[in-house]
Amino acid sequence: MRLVVISIAALMLPATASFADAPPSVEERARVLAALSAVGCGDPREIEREEDDGVIEGYEVEDAKCADGVYDFDLDVNFNITDRDRD
Repeated sequence: MRLVVISIAALMLPATASFADAPPSVEERARVLAALSAVGCGDPREIEREEDDGVIEGYEVEDAKCADGVYDFDLDVNFNITDRDRD
């Protein structure tokens, strides 16, 4: 049984390792902040670049402060807001 659990965990590792979050570059961070500012938000707790096998898929923003509350945002690779959820 123990061998089965270890084998399954080993098989899952490569699949989960291909997805990664990384800090954005200085330019990417500035563009994310500009997109947030355009909708009246700013001062996020965290900004992450979403990657899959080294390919940038977008950006994730956590706890951005807006006039009507705190929100999480998803942005695409062109820095367009694709999702906004109240935290």
